[in-house]
Amino acid sequence: MNRSNKGMMADSFKQKDHPRFITLCGRIFRATDAAYFPRVEYRGRTIYLCTESCLDAFLADPDVFYKVHRNSEKGNAH
Repeated sequence: MNRSNKGMMADSFKQKDHPRFITLCGRIFRATDAAYFPRVEYRGRTIYLCTESCLDAFLADPDVFYKVHRNSEKGNAH
């Protein structure tokens, strides 16, 4: 496979299969499969987290974790 074909395949992967998503802390992921990141349902929303450690902290006290991290979510349109 030549370089131009690899580039075309990468562009196809980015554009079609994986839209962007934002974690609760505000990190934006593009062209990344959200299925590989921890997530929970909270107050009728799917919340994405960066790491398993963040998931554990969230599960320990969801209301406090959300309150502390939601400010990083402000200004990010969903």
